[in-house]
Amino acid sequence: MNSMERLCDLINIDPYEDQRGMLKKIIMKSQLQDSGEVGEVYLLYSNPNSVRGNHYHKKTFEYFTIVSGKAKVALKDLSNGVREEFYLSSNDNIVLKIPPYMVHAFKNEDHQQLIILAVSSKEYSQSNPDTYVKEIL
Repeated sequence: MNSMERLCDLINIDPYEDQRGMLKKIIMKSQLQDSGEVGEVYLLYSNPNSVRGNHYHKKTFEYFTIVSGKAKVALKDLSNGVREEFYLSSNDNIVLKIPPYMVHAFKNEDHQQLIILAVSSKEYSQSNPDTYVKEIL
């Protein structure tokens, strides 16, 4: 797999900057054509050496962007078994679009807390979680 091929979509963010600071549009309606809707938005706070994810969904699309820190990202496409690992930080201005049947995990290998903004196409339900554990990181 060359560096241009990815298991998921990487959506570039074009920050707007002026003397007040910066604005980053994370998700726009035009980017939701596959998933159709937003079910929930949440922040993940990950302590040093902790791992988040290690699961996949059958119906849910998820979008992730690093707010603060640096994450080791691991992905595995269940349709063909292809696996990928790379790093993302808040300076990359990237939103990761994770489709169904894509195992995903994030590891904080840094000494600072990692903060990730997540957008999900489905609201989490304990009675029907659409979350299937598969450890890859």
